[in-house]
Amino acid sequence: MTKFIRNAVAPLALVALIAACGKSDDAAADSRQVELAPAAAGQAQLGDTAQTAAATVAERPKPAPAKAAPAKAAPAPRQTAPAPAQSVAPAVAAPTTGTIAAGTLLNASSASRVCTNIAKVGDRVEATLSDAVTGTNGVSVPAGATVVLRVSEAKRGENGKEGIRLAFEPVAVSYAGTDYDISGTATVPNVEVVRAQSTGDQAKKVAIGAAAGAIAGQILGKNTKSTVTGAAVGAAAGGAVAVGSADWNGCLAQGGRVAITLAGPLTVKRAP
Repeated sequence: MTKFIRNAVAPLALVALIAACGKSDDAAADSRQVELAPAAAGQAQLGDTAQTAAATVAERPKPAPAKAAPAKAAPAPRQTAPAPAQSVAPAVAAPTTGTIAAGTLLNASSASRVCTNIAKVGDRVEATLSDAVTGTNGVSVPAGATVVLRVSEAKRGENGKEGIRLAFEPVAVSYAGTDYDISGTATVPNVEVVRAQSTGDQAKKVAIGAAAGAIAGQILGKNTKSTVTGAAVGAAAGGAVAVGSADWNGCLAQGGRVAITLAGPLTVKRAP
């Protein structure tokens, strides 16, 4: 019985549900037909709002198109810093002069004959350098250079050879157009000795001696033989007197050697 009731109620409930849904749809349709109340003045209607918004959108100025960003400039090539210049030591200038040391010996030969009976103190004579001499920095005074000498003594021997005096002192050396002052000593190893008296003077002395001897023989021997012997002896004595009482000159021959020793250093130019 209960099962029969359940089966009968179920279709009724379904019909009631459908009917209720129909009434609900009619009520909703009636409510949609109700007129909307007029909007208050000044109050924007729904349509007006939409139109105003559209107008506002139309009147709004379009934004200016964005400018294209300028193209980026290509990066400048990277410059490499120049390598620091290597410091170069300045070239040292070659020396232009050199020095010939003090005490150096210069061998020279006289350019002319010089004798005590002609030369006077202060006279200048020339000699030629026989051998080249060298110094520092490659300098040299060449053979053939002119050496200037000053006569410092010129005296003949009176009544003998012992008193002869002939000496020189160096003044300068010249070559390649340049004169260089020098000082020092000059030695003449070989001085020629020349009789200063003439043959006539010697003959007179011999004659005087012979006469004196003859007179002495005559007085002593009182005969011719004694006179002759006395004359011979007197002549010999006169000759000896003539020789012993002769004056002598000293001479430096042409080409004679002169040895010069420098008293101080000599600075000369280098040859180009």
